[in-house]
Amino acid sequence: MDIENETVVIPRKENTTKSEDPIEVWPLVEAALDTIDADPTTRQAAEAAMEVSDGCATLANFLASQEDEVPKMDFRFKVPLLVRAAKLAREDNGAESIYDPEEGVLFFETDDHQFAFPVHEDWTVDWESVADRTQDGYSWDGVEKEVWALDWLMAYLDVPSDDYMVDGEDDDDQYYSRI
Repeated sequence: MDIENETVVIPRKENTTKSEDPIEVWPLVEAALDTIDADPTTRQAAEAAMEVSDGCATLANFLASQEDEVPKMDFRFKVPLLVRAAKLAREDNGAESIYDPEEGVLFFETDDHQFAFPVHEDWTVDWESVADRTQDGYSWDGVEKEVWALDWLMAYLDVPSDDYMVDGEDDDDQYYSRI
């Protein structure tokens, strides 16, 4: 699969002026990775994650988690990456997408995690046609996903965690990423 040239068509609501032309996803993800000054290993993990639906959701979660780390996050990746995740999920069954119009949130349930993406600002997108199902008042675990976002992304590489994690000096039970 040539991730760098993969495109998605974002379904739009009727009577919006937004284009339905295909959009390349990787350049937008790459711009977000540039914004956070991601290292080569993180970029490789991002490329690997984009090949499967749960990976796309995990990557979107990781990039969203970096918002507080940079002065101005580049969020142009969000809609195309979420549309790609939902599209791939229909093919690989790696995730289920649920849209809650009441809350304006698109959820992804993978075998291991549950992710929530507020999409109410992206009002021109027809999220009901993106998602596998629509459910008002969808219940999710409510757990913040930012703490382990990088670890989950790195799981898409065949790199043992020992290669990028180091023991904390003050606390034997604490590990820190070298990345």
